[in-house]
Amino acid sequence: MLEIAIYLVVLIVLILVLVKLIDKFVTPGSRKIVSILLWGVSFFLVYLIYASVMKPINFDKTKEERFQTAVNTMLDIKKTQLGYKSVYGKYADSFDELVKFVETQKFDIISRRDTAVIDAAKNAAFGITVGADGVGGFYKDIVITEKLGSVSVKDSLFKNSDRYKRLNIVKVGDFEVPVTMKTKLVNRNDMNISVFQAKIDKNALLKDLDQELVKNENKVESIDEINGKEIILGSLEEVSLTGNWPKKYGSNE
Repeated sequence: MLEIAIYLVVLIVLILVLVKLIDKFVTPGSRKIVSILLWGVSFFLVYLIYASVMKPINFDKTKEERFQTAVNTMLDIKKTQLGYKSVYGKYADSFDELVKFVETQKFDIISRRDTAVIDAAKNAAFGITVGADGVGGFYKDIVITEKLGSVSVKDSLFKNSDRYKRLNIVKVGDFEVPVTMKTKLVNRNDMNISVFQAKIDKNALLKDLDQELVKNENKVESIDEINGKEIILGSLEEVSLTGNWPKKYGSNE
């Protein structure tokens, strides 16, 4: 805003000075040329003002496009890690493990149904004899599971796409930004629980944009923006898969 105000002040002062000079020193025959020059200078300053107004607008547009791409990658990492954990009981330590998992493993298709059966142990404890028709006594609820088949992880998570091969990078124009990922075991209630955290550097995503605006972006604190210098998924200290982005980019839970 300060830059815009400066341009406006310069434009107004310049016009006033030139008008005075034209009236005082310029001959009638030369006024046309001077007027053209004056209009040219005015248009140039108007362009500078327009460019100053549009700079933060264009920055925000580009920033949001790149952040959306980065968050989409984070969501792919999340669903792949959850799939990996459902099979192996822990999160993958590397992106290579995730790629191998997607390309080689399968998910079982399981049918589950609730039913009630006679609770023989409880009946015996209370001395209850159940008749041949099965009526009477205590019952208990159980879940019957049955494997119906299997489906490849790739078809389940990334059908018709090979995005899983590039979970370690975010491609932005002509350059690529790395995604870092770490795993850890945290102790909760005497249990070691697998956790992971993935990060993308916001400065790297915006490195070709106006650096003054990038500095301001790193200082932002808002529920509608990604606070801090990184886009973060998960935690190495808590059992959490929360992302630090607002929901306008996608689910952060």
